[in-house]
Amino acid sequence: MTPNKTIVEDRLKGKAAVVTGGASGLGRAVVQALVAEGAAVVVLDISADRAEEVVDGCAGLEGRAVTHVGDLSEERTIIEAIEHCRGEFGSLDILHNNAGWQKEAPLHQTSNEDWQRMISLNLTAVFWGCKHAIGPMRASGGGSIINTGSVLSFTADAMVPAYCATKAGVIGLTRAVALAYIEDGIRCNAICPGDMDTPLTRGYFEATDDPTATRRNLEQASPIKRLADPAEIATAVAYLASDQASFVNGSAFVVDGGLTIKTY
Repeated sequence: MTPNKTIVEDRLKGKAAVVTGGASGLGRAVVQALVAEGAAVVVLDISADRAEEVVDGCAGLEGRAVTHVGDLSEERTIIEAIEHCRGEFGSLDILHNNAGWQKEAPLHQTSNEDWQRMISLNLTAVFWGCKHAIGPMRASGGGSIINTGSVLSFTADAMVPAYCATKAGVIGLTRAVALAYIEDGIRCNAICPGDMDTPLTRGYFEATDDPTATRRNLEQASPIKRLADPAEIATAVAYLASDQASFVNGSAFVVDGGLTIKTY
């Protein structure tokens, strides 16, 4: 699937966005989808080379993209990225708090350092993004914040307990922000993907004894019998970013091929 097959022409024209973790996986697909629909996007990532590749890949699409390099374990990174967006494009209309990290280990083998890193990147960085988006969005009359949750916001995986905790926290934060700022014209929703074919998921496979079998078992456990292409999830993010989703607020938007409704 490519963005050209799913875009709604000019739906996001004139809107300015920041996408965190925008250089790989879902973030990369979201950048492409937003730019294809006319948005101007700041690609925030820790890797300058990968971010530049994403920007280069957006050439010829309706909108445009620029890079911003920074570490989201530091609060100033999101502050500076938002200011970059406002300085370059004049406003902040869309923020996708997407960056995250996962390490596989059962609870009794999860180090304090890994716990803190997951809290920092998966939850604290989302808090900072929401916090620092409010002022600029108020100034421009509103906006859309989309936070990346997971099916593990509602379910569990014994091998990633810290990740489960952070993704459940994202939903609680999303709902609180949604209630607090709707009268300012600011909507806040969470996108909750099922298993996607991304570097993060492939890292999960590689951490197991038999990566091929792990992937096959994961695919077979899903009603749709495959992993999602990140572009499929990105179309839902683009919808939440758009004015077409004007009545959608505080939603945990599940895009999982039916995984969470399956009993057996």
